[in-house]
Amino acid sequence: MTILLFLSSFAIYLYTLFPCIAVYRDAGEMSSVCFNYGIAHPPGYPLYVILGKLFSLLIPFGNIAYRLNVMSALFAGLTSVIFCLTIKHLNNNSLIENKNNTYIISICSFIAAFCLAISKTLWSVSIVAEMYTINTFFIVMIIYLLLVNRHLLLSVFLLGISMGNRIDIVLITPGIFYYIVSNKEFLDKYKIFSIRSIVYLSIVFILGFSVYFYLPFRSKTMPYLNWNKPDNIQTLIETITRKTHGSTLDLISSRYTINDVLAPEMNVYFKRTFKLFSVLGIPIIILGFLNLYKKQKNILITTSIIYLIAGPLFITIAKMPPNPHALAIMDPHYLISDLMLAFWFVYGLLLLSYKLKKYSFTFFIIPVLIFASNFKTQNMRYNFNAYDFARNVFRSLPKNSIVISREDIQVFSEWYLQLVEKKRDDITVIAKGLSNSKWYQEILNKYNNTNVVSLANQESFTRFYNLNKNRNIYYTSDVEDFEMLGQNAFFTYPNFLVFNVKDKKMPDYRPIDFQEIYIRRNPLKVDSYYDIFNQKIVGQYADSLFRAALFSMNNGKIDQAVNYFERIISIKEDVPAVYFNLGWIYFQKNSLDKTEYYYKLSIKYYEKMHKDALDYRSFPEVVDSIVVDWATVHNNLGTIYEKQNKINEAINAYSNAVTIKPNYADAHYNMAVAYWHMKDWRKVIEELETTLRINPNHSDAPKYLYIAKKNLGL
Repeated sequence: MTILLFLSSFAIYLYTLFPCIAVYRDAGEMSSVCFNYGIAHPPGYPLYVILGKLFSLLIPFGNIAYRLNVMSALFAGLTSVIFCLTIKHLNNNSLIENKNNTYIISICSFIAAFCLAISKTLWSVSIVAEMYTINTFFIVMIIYLLLVNRHLLLSVFLLGISMGNRIDIVLITPGIFYYIVSNKEFLDKYKIFSIRSIVYLSIVFILGFSVYFYLPFRSKTMPYLNWNKPDNIQTLIETITRKTHGSTLDLISSRYTINDVLAPEMNVYFKRTFKLFSVLGIPIIILGFLNLYKKQKNILITTSIIYLIAGPLFITIAKMPPNPHALAIMDPHYLISDLMLAFWFVYGLLLLSYKLKKYSFTFFIIPVLIFASNFKTQNMRYNFNAYDFARNVFRSLPKNSIVISREDIQVFSEWYLQLVEKKRDDITVIAKGLSNSKWYQEILNKYNNTNVVSLANQESFTRFYNLNKNRNIYYTSDVEDFEMLGQNAFFTYPNFLVFNVKDKKMPDYRPIDFQEIYIRRNPLKVDSYYDIFNQKIVGQYADSLFRAALFSMNNGKIDQAVNYFERIISIKEDVPAVYFNLGWIYFQKNSLDKTEYYYKLSIKYYEKMHKDALDYRSFPEVVDSIVVDWATVHNNLGTIYEKQNKINEAINAYSNAVTIKPNYADAHYNMAVAYWHMKDWRKVIEELETTLRINPNHSDAPKYLYIAKKNLGL
C-alpha cells in the first residue's frame, strides 16, 4: 500500500508541477541560489541549497527550476508515505481492539495519507521550488522515529539539521518534549534530565545545526547571491534570527497589533480547516480526537500541543492581515497544524471503519472529493507566467540597460533567467528593496559594474541616476515610482512592462507594442487564475498598460489611450481608475451617455475595492485614498446629470459623494448648485454653509450664500 501511495501521489505532483520557474513567492530565488551555491534570504536555508544543488545534478532532465520542483514533489510523496507508516505501526501495536484486522488499518492509513497528499496546501507547495515539503518530511520522520522506533538521538540530530531548511520546525518541539517526558521508556532508557544526557543531546543537535556553517564559508567567496553577507558571527546570528526582516514572518505585520487582525485571521484559518479533508473532514476529525482521548491520551496531548502552537498561536503572533497576498504567505505555514489534523482524521476513520468493517472501502470517496476539488486550482502543468514575464521584461530592454523591480516573483524570475539560464548578462537587475543593503551594493558593483545607492526617494535616486548616466535606466510597474522619482524631477517613457527614466523630455517618443514582441503562452486574463501570485503577475501587464495609457492621455494621443484602456479591461476588468479615465475622455468629447456608463462602472468597482480594503484591514491611508477617488467619481457623475438637466439624479450623486466623504467641500457646493436649479433656497443655504465650514477659503460659496439668503428674505 505504501508503494502505491507514493507512486500515486508522486505521479499527481509530477503531472501538475510547474514546467519551469514557479509563480510562487521565492521559487526563482531558491532555484538561483541552489544553482550557484548562493545564500538565500534570511535565515539562508543552507540545507535546502545543498539538497537542491544535489538534486539538480542527479536529475538528468528538465531545466534547473523544474528539477527543484521535482525535488519538492519527491519529499511531499515521502511525507505521505512516512505518515502512513507511522499510523500503521502505532495501530498494529495498541490502538485498535482487533489487532489482527490489518485490512482496516491499511485502508484507513492509506486514505488519510492520500488525503493529506492531495490537500490544497501540501499539493500547492509540492509543485514549486520551495522548502516546505522538506520540512513536512522531517516533521513526520522525527515523529516516526520517536513514536515508533524510540530513536531519540537520531530525532534530535534530524531536528538540528532540519533547521537548516526551515527554522519554524522548532514549533513541534514543545509537543515532542511533552511526549518524551511523559513516556517512561524514554525516561528510563535515556535519563534525559541527567547532565550526561543533556550534553549528549546538545552535541547531537549542534552537529545537525552545524549545517549553518555553510553560510559563512560560502559567504567569504562572495557568490552573486550573498544575502546579508553572513561571513562573521554577528551577521550570521542576524541572518539566522531574521533580524533584517524584523524577526517577523513578513514586514507588513509590524504595522498591526494582534487585536487588529486576530478575529479575521482565525476566521480564515478555521474556514480552510473545514475544507481541508472535504465536507466529511471535521466530523471525522472530532471522532478521531475522541478516539485518541479514550485510547492513548499522550499522543492526543502531543498532537494537540503541536497543533495549538503551530496553528492558532503562530497565527496570533504572525499578525498578518486577511488580504489575499498575506493569506498566500500564511498558507504554507498551516502545514504543521494540517499534519496534526491528519493524525486526528485517521483515528476518526479507524473508529468508523471498526464499526463498519467490510464497508470501510466506501471512505475512498473522501480522497476522490478532495482530488476533484483541488485538481483544477493546483494543475500548473502548462504555466509559464513567471518565466515569460521575465523574458518579456528582457525583450523590452536595449543593451547595457539597468532594470529596477520590487516584488519577489518579478525580481527572482529575472535573477533566474540571468544567473541560471545566462540570458542577457548585459543587463543589471536591481531589487529595489535591497538597494540600501551594503552587501547588495558590493555584489552589483563587483559582478555588474553598477554603482547602486538606496532607491527609496527622489534625492537618492538622483544620485543613482547621475552615477549611471551612461546607461539606460528602466523600472517595472511593480515599483512605486512616485516615491522613488518624486514629482517633476524626472520624465518616464513607457515601454509597456518597463519604463525608461530620463532627466529631460524626449520628443516624438513612441513605445513599442508588446503584442508584437512579447511571448504569451498562458491566458492574459486575471480571472483565468485562482491564486494571488498568478493574478498579480498577469495583472502587471494591465498595470503597465495603465501607465502607458496615462502617458498617451497626457501627450494628447487620446485614441491610443482609449485603445490601451480597453486592452486593460480585457486583462483585468475590475480596475475602477480605468473606467474613470475612460469616462473623463468621453466627457471631453461631450459623449455624456458613454461618460455616465463608464463612471457608473468606476463607482461599482470602487465600492468593491473599498469593501475589500475594510475586509482586508488595509492601512488607513489606503482606505482614505480609495474613499477620495470613490467620492470624486460620484461628484463627477453628478455634474454629468446636471448637464443633462437630471437634477434629482445629480443631487443623489452628490449625496452619495458626501456620504462616502463627509468633508468633501466641492460635492457640498455642487449640491447647492443643484438645489439652486430647484430654487430650494433653504437647502442651498445649508449646503453652502457646510461648504464654508469645511473650506472657509472657498472662492464662490460666500457670494452665492449671500444671494441665496437674500432670495429667501433673510
